[in-house]
Amino acid sequence: MSQKHLFVLVHGLWGNHGHMKALMELYGKQFGNEDMVFFSPSENALFKTFDGIELIGYRTLVEIYLFIKNFKSGPITKISVLGYSMGGLVARFVLGKMFGEFHDLFEGIEPQIFITMATPHLGVQFYNPRKSFFRGLLQFGMRLIGTSIIGKSGRELFVVNQSNDILVRLSSGEYLEALKKFKWRVAFANVSNDRSVAFYTGFISNCDPFINTENQLAYVFEEKVPGKCYTFGPPRIVDMDGLDPHSLRPMTRSQKWKRYGRLFSFIAFFGIVILPIALCVNISGTLYSHLVNYRYRKILRNSTAPGIVRKRLAFNNSMKNFTEDVYRTMVGVETESAAGGSETSEGDELLQDHLSWKEFIDKHTTAWQNKQKFAPLPFDENRRTMFKNLDSLQWIRIPVYIKMHNSHGAIVARRGLTTRKSGRTGVACVEFSAQLLQYLLADCE
Repeated sequence: MSQKHLFVLVHGLWGNHGHMKALMELYGKQFGNEDMVFFSPSENALFKTFDGIELIGYRTLVEIYLFIKNFKSGPITKISVLGYSMGGLVARFVLGKMFGEFHDLFEGIEPQIFITMATPHLGVQFYNPRKSFFRGLLQFGMRLIGTSIIGKSGRELFVVNQSNDILVRLSSGEYLEALKKFKWRVAFANVSNDRSVAFYTGFISNCDPFINTENQLAYVFEEKVPGKCYTFGPPRIVDMDGLDPHSLRPMTRSQKWKRYGRLFSFIAFFGIVILPIALCVNISGTLYSHLVNYRYRKILRNSTAPGIVRKRLAFNNSMKNFTEDVYRTMVGVETESAAGGSETSEGDELLQDHLSWKEFIDKHTTAWQNKQKFAPLPFDENRRTMFKNLDSLQWIRIPVYIKMHNSHGAIVARRGLTTRKSGRTGVACVEFSAQLLQYLLADCE
């Protein structure tokens, strides 16, 4: 039997493995073959994503190990990982353990590509450079909600204190060393309409020209985008070197009133309808998660989790029972597998222009040239450390513009590959990511 390449896709906060379905289907058609195996871990879903990155990460590590151990169609010798939203942080934890502390249990597996889509690598923090009262008030409320009612994960994303500093730890030691092992690292970031993950944190940057201008900066898009056969046209990728801090999109008086009207309507609807429901649901989930996982968080604090996981991974032949018992946080939820191979690629013509892909990758791997034109963000010490460490690695950084009210979901076509659900630019972004991965996978051979 031939050697296999495992491609793992990890969903984000409040998500489930179904959010990765569109990506898996499209990737399978674009570069799938009998040696490419796609797998999306399913043990962490909904309230389970409140449990904190370490606990979620150990569950995911066990699930991937189980899949590899029970895979019978040939040895798995390569691995690539895609993380969406908080799933990118979970993936970084898993890879740190996989190629660090538990490397002996994953011997013979070579890392290939690590890719994140709208992942808050530098955590979540709201900035208000123009000192707007209403924006500051809204951001204060969002931070209060984020750190209070989405469990330990929320506190970790905001890096509220030393007890919730996993993101800082993920930027060093075995976690950073694991990222170094990958042949390619890719980070997609939304430049607008992403209410969950700001541009700077997805792009791994200490500067955000869109926050600084309240997203009124005139976009400059790449004139040439590699790839072919885009269903609704090529993606809108921003040319960061073409941005000018003095070039703003004009806004008429009526547009301003419409903007404030929409903002007021959103705040009113959110406060009267959505917030009470969300508070009830999230507080219930947070309390349940806290009660069910109290024993396991104590294990994490006492640093005994690695020993327990190793014992189970190495010696227990009934791994599924461990996954469902020791790490179960939602009693009665069945464990599903989203595993499986994929269809054969529609033809072996790699991509239309290798040179254009090389030029594009070279450009988006080098430093953002005119970054100094924009004021840096006022990072705290933790975020300065995270940025410095992650920025020391070479990344292909891709700033995308998706014309949707919720570009955070559209960047992975979370609701499906239709214009109504993901928009033309969202579908184009996903198709672009598939062709980029096809090129990088060929380069890894």
